[in-house]
Amino acid sequence: MEIRKTCKICNKKLGYRQRTYCSATCRNKFYNKKYSKQHTEWQRKKRDKEASISDIKKIKCEICGKYYRQVGTHIIQIHKISAREYRKQYGFDVKKGQLPNDLKKLKAKQIFENGTVNNLKTGKKFWFKKGSKTAGRYERSEQTMNRLKQLHKFNKR
Repeated sequence: MEIRKTCKICNKKLGYRQRTYCSATCRNKFYNKKYSKQHTEWQRKKRDKEASISDIKKIKCEICGKYYRQVGTHIIQIHKISAREYRKQYGFDVKKGQLPNDLKKLKAKQIFENGTVNNLKTGKKFWFKKGSKTAGRYERSEQTMNRLKQLHKFNKR
């Protein structure tokens, strides 16, 4: 049996009746390091299991077929492409984010609570104006064009 005089983690002198670690904190640090790979793997399996279950409050990723609350974040982190490229590639509206309805309502509520709506009002002078030469120079998705046509029909009435 090894008789230690210093802590295995921080090298502090061990007190009476202490064999390996000077405190519970150091002991926990060691066990956290020792089991961190197992814990990470367990977390990954748990997330994958949750993502494989379809739910009204989740949106399906068209690349891997799993379900997430915020697909855009998943696509950027896991598939390493931008959310805009994903939407364009799979035929979604490029200008609109993909969020479940309950999360959209929550985000809309937060805009008013944290004052973001004031920033939008302040930036109104930079919005495109009707007849501007710079308006509409970017390529629009099919969904955006359909939405604009419907909006145009609605405004003509």
